Amino acid sequence: MIFLLSWVLVFTVGAVLVIGLKRRSAQVAKFFRLPGDAVQTLLGMSARLACSAHHISGFTPQRIRSDLSNYSPLFSLVSIEQRQGVTRATIGNIVSVKAHFYPRYGCTLIDAQKPQPLPRHPLADNPLSGVSKGVDQRKKNTRPPALQELVESQLRHDHESGLDTRALLVIQEGEILAEAYGAGITHQTPLLGWSMSKSLLAILFGRLETLGLADAARGDLFPEWQNDRRCEITLHRLLQMCDGLAFDETYRPGTDATRMLFGPLPASRYALQRPLAHSPGRHFSYASGSTNLVARWMHQTLGGTEATLAFWETAFAAPLGLTSTILELDGDGVFIGSSYGYASAREWGRIGATLLGGYGVGHNPQPFLDPTWLTRALTPNQSDNDPRYAYQLWLNNRTNQLPQLYPQLPADSFYMLGNREQKLMVAPSHNAVVVRLGWSASPYPIEDRFGEILQLLPH
Repeated sequence: MIFLLSWVLVFTVGAVLVIGLKRRSAQVAKFFRLPGDAVQTLLGMSARLACSAHHISGFTPQRIRSDLSNYSPLFSLVSIEQRQGVTRATIGNIVSVKAHFYPRYGCTLIDAQKPQPLPRHPLADNPLSGVSKGVDQRKKNTRPPALQELVESQLRHDHESGLDTRALLVIQEGEILAEAYGAGITHQTPLLGWSMSKSLLAILFGRLETLGLADAARGDLFPEWQNDRRCEITLHRLLQMCDGLAFDETYRPGTDATRMLFGPLPASRYALQRPLAHSPGRHFSYASGSTNLVARWMHQTLGGTEATLAFWETAFAAPLGLTSTILELDGDGVFIGSSYGYASAREWGRIGATLLGGYGVGHNPQPFLDPTWLTRALTPNQSDNDPRYAYQLWLNNRTNQLPQLYPQLPADSFYMLGNREQKLMVAPSHNAVVVRLGWSASPYPIEDRFGEILQLLPH
């Protein structure tokens, strides 16, 4: 997800708000009728991100405020209050949005008039909790010294240049060879992956297919689509983002992306309402709505929120030893697979490692992902405009006269990418995974950094 938040309108609105907030109620009402989308985006984004950063990542109020301001100085207009499981974002004590934290599945924007009880976290008494499984957590003094020194040096340099890299991790052949963390971050800190969550959801779907519970070729996905051509859309097309649905992925107030992620309507229900703009299969269009539709289909197929969470816990998280990973839900109880996945750097690396041959990171002789599914998941789409996207993964191969995403990195590599320069590279030719997590408004020099790392990997 690439944020291009354009706040020109909101800045004007915000200035008026600060100056005239105490004026007559009629003027205030007129004011709020004009910038409804802008105010909703500002408040919804503040409440949701602050809630998750506080309860999941354990960030300080100062860091939360700094992270929001990294998008726009207008976030300084928002007051944020954390009280028990509720985060309240307010502008001028007149309008507010609340997010509720549920230990089982993170934070959700919900109707403040309909509070829900906080459920118990299912992994709190799970014997796997706190246990690292599958990836060998090598002691630091047994790691290749030059590689460990390199990632520490890269992290320091990123800090000095304002890139705010928070975690760097290198896995090869199922072993952590190097890792480094920024101030206030440890190997246990769950960090937001933004659109890396899309790849996480695709892997979860792959687990369903591996267990015979899904078929990507299936169409006629939702009752709401039965009477128009949207019934032709298959899960395969949604996973490749070649479904043909109209969806504006630009990030400014009033677009589909901001209304879906920060508005009052549940994300997957919002995406369900999008009309067709192209014939399914012909046109690639990067759209977070497509991912959330896959999540909605999984939710309905598995039998609702509780059944989906049970599948996540027993068939996905437990076999991989995931104890910090959370994929947040929308107001309908559906995973917001497009954007709100949290995991420690080690667990993001572990998730990425499942894509190296399908066997994941454990020692179970049965594949975690069916190899035939994995082959299909890494096959370029057949769109007319850009085939470099597979099942919620970016491919580095050059096709259709389009250049490689990263010409200086291996041609067989593929990527989980997210806003604020989240980068996860899977390099099959090196049997390696490299993870970078951070909070950068400017581009991260992935080719230089990851290229240096690859050069030092044992052959």
